[in-house]
Amino acid sequence: VEKTTEKSYVNQIKITTLDNRILYPYNFNLTIDQGKSFVRAGFTANYHFNYKNKKGGIDARFFAGKFFYTSDKTFVKQYETDRYHLNMSGAKGYEDYTYSDYFIGRNEFEGWQSQQIMQRDGFFKVRTDLLSSKIGKTDDWLMALNFSGNIPDAINIFNLLPVKIPLKFFVGTYSEAWKENPATGKFLYDAGLQLPLFKGLVNIYVPILYSKVFADYFKSTLGDKKFAKTISFSIDLQQLQLNKLSRYIPL
Repeated sequence: VEKTTEKSYVNQIKITTLDNRILYPYNFNLTIDQGKSFVRAGFTANYHFNYKNKKGGIDARFFAGKFFYTSDKTFVKQYETDRYHLNMSGAKGYEDYTYSDYFIGRNEFEGWQSQQIMQRDGFFKVRTDLLSSKIGKTDDWLMALNFSGNIPDAINIFNLLPVKIPLKFFVGTYSEAWKENPATGKFLYDAGLQLPLFKGLVNIYVPILYSKVFADYFKSTLGDKKFAKTISFSIDLQQLQLNKLSRYIPL
């Protein structure tokens, strides 16, 4: 059996500006990736709006990305650059081409390990992994807004729980949605709850409302135990400090 090794590379430029002030902190990030046959640019802005009573607030995240082919676009180049394309949903292990996140099942397509995502691009929590062409994935342009906020105490039915459960809302659009006879509406949305564990090291996302195109996918593709299969989770290693390992992991 003859084995071949395929080499790939990505050159990256990242520019970041931030202010971690107590009131209204923000950070802006511009990332440009260049690899064989493509350039990928993404701008991410994060801003925190404090509530007047200083108990919580709303986190807003904006993402805009553009994908360029550096030579003529062909079907072969589309296939070869698939993992670098822009996603409305959070990226999966296969799409983490810089290996910047830890994935329990990096190349899994079935089972709970396959439900892990990372914060990138549109960062919707609903996934359409079993489609040959995922909803909201594009090799052109994409924009999205993410909102996360604490439920006001007066109407918060989860107040007695030991962790805060924020509401999540996402809206976005992408190139293919603006073409003639698109497969989706011009704007996609997703809303649900987030359950943070271990001080945000692990986050579990439960979708409640989402665009019809996602609902149709769940009904036609997921089979039994649909609700459990719609749940996603992420692992945020930035929340894990080496001098606090014992707080999260029994040694």
